[in-house]
Amino acid sequence: MKFLEKLLAGPRLRDARRRLVTEPSAANYVALASEHARICEFEAAERVCAEGLGVHASDPELTRLRTRMRALQLEDRARALSNELRESPRAGLFRELAEVYLECGRLERAEELSVQWLERGGGGEAHWLRSRARAARYFADRRREDGRTALEWLDSAEAALPRDERPLRLRLELVCRIGAWRDARRTVAQLLELAPGDPALEARFRTYTALAESAPTLDAALREVERHGVFPEENTARSHMATGPSRALRPMLQSLAAQPTIAAVVYERGATALVQGPSGATAERAARAVREVAQKSRSAARRMGLGNVLEVELEGPSGSLLVLPSESGVAAAHSSAAQVPEFLRPTLGAIARSGSEGTGLES
Repeated sequence: MKFLEKLLAGPRLRDARRRLVTEPSAANYVALASEHARICEFEAAERVCAEGLGVHASDPELTRLRTRMRALQLEDRARALSNELRESPRAGLFRELAEVYLECGRLERAEELSVQWLERGGGGEAHWLRSRARAARYFADRRREDGRTALEWLDSAEAALPRDERPLRLRLELVCRIGAWRDARRTVAQLLELAPGDPALEARFRTYTALAESAPTLDAALREVERHGVFPEENTARSHMATGPSRALRPMLQSLAAQPTIAAVVYERGATALVQGPSGATAERAARAVREVAQKSRSAARRMGLGNVLEVELEGPSGSLLVLPSESGVAAAHSSAAQVPEFLRPTLGAIARSGSEGTGLES
């Protein structure tokens, strides 16, 4: 059947190639890549997308299609490795399949596989892969328990791989991202024992020594990140970009809240929220509800291996709720209409994008 499909696709591929030679537009690159994808030639489709992006850098459709082709390749490879692993479990297959799961964002599955490998005597590599999977979950969700577990598992990986820099490098990334500078200094000192005289490490040791005096404890840093949902380094970057407290966001929220069918508009970043529409305790309840919907949706998507949550839409007797999570915050609107109004999605998307571009917030 596949042979017949490829045979029938031959003329379409030739036509797509001719059109691309005549006019090397982004649309023609997409058309050729789509023809390859139609007959499951995902690697060839990805190559066409890569070539197209070399000519039309950052074209959204080519970028999206290339990402999709890579994901399909990984799915095919994961399926083949899983079948082979069931028939003949061995270290190389465990390692490669865990790496594939990590690359395609199936973090829970990568963690489960590394635990299975550990039970079969996987040793240091299995410890390392397990800690990488949990660290990736922490970077995605900022849950304190995930951060603690990742650090505990890194302890096991370091003990099992005593001369390996990888667990120490990952630990350094984690503690630096949460601003635990005393732990960062200690980790750099351990790396310097493995690479004495490294000028980059020595410079980092001096920097972290200067920062360590006023640094929070590890547990306090984890708790603060969980509370605000943002790593300190991201806060710093946004503060440099800020245009003043809510100068751009507040008018956008007010304009949207002025629409007759909109009951409430909320923008949240970490523990800070802007609410237009309701006030007082009602506004606080709205902010808490939006935060909970976003957190639960992200957790459910992670558990199901669906990746990042792009949009949540709820409908009920009291109207509809649209929630748009972004990297740095959450934008949401409650409408009295039974279904989300057409104008709401693009307008709320603009609010979400404004927040992620570093606009300042005030509570």
